[in-house]
Amino acid sequence: MRDAIRKATIGASLLALLSGCVVNAPPVAERTPDGLVRVTGRQADTVYVKPGAKLGAYSRVILDPVNLAFKLDWQARNPDVTPSDVARIRSQGTAIFNEIFSSALTLQHGYPITIQPGPDVLRISASITELDVSAAPGTAGSQRMFIVSPSDLTLTLELSDSQSGALLARAVDKEKGRSFGNLKVEGSVENSAEARRALEMWAGLLRTALDNARAAPPAP
Repeated sequence: MRDAIRKATIGASLLALLSGCVVNAPPVAERTPDGLVRVTGRQADTVYVKPGAKLGAYSRVILDPVNLAFKLDWQARNPDVTPSDVARIRSQGTAIFNEIFSSALTLQHGYPITIQPGPDVLRISASITELDVSAAPGTAGSQRMFIVSPSDLTLTLELSDSQSGALLARAVDKEKGRSFGNLKVEGSVENSAEARRALEMWAGLLRTALDNARAAPPAP
């Protein structure tokens, strides 16, 4: 009974993380090879949790650099976008991800960022894959603009104990455009209002999930 309550608590918190997502994932396994159990919900694609795991025990976080990966065939379809263009977008995207997530997590007596593992430290690892990039028509030189389409974008978020490395939860969202449309990158990712709004939304949902877990009463 106690494990069931704990599982329900962490599951509810993580469902909040991806609230608003369209359910579009194909049938998935109920249990992963690494011991996580799937939590079902109408507003999330796929969320797995470790039975008995408690997010509320963590008060600090290690925020790993986000992994940004583009579609394998992006260059074949967009030969005018060079590998150096994508490398720049990836580098800038990593920097702005860290800025926005760090701000959201630490705001108002939140979760200080640390680089040292500890019993109260949660490790957060994220990857954004299947990005598609193309050059906007009619732009060139210093005014060159890129369009990053979120039509197949996939977000994977993993939460783990920083000391043992034990995986506590994994959430996967197959993005279908949601409410942001194409992300216009003019000059730099930092200057893209659409990109900032998308990252701020994800960061806010993560902060809410952690706050909910911390505020939940202990299991009887």
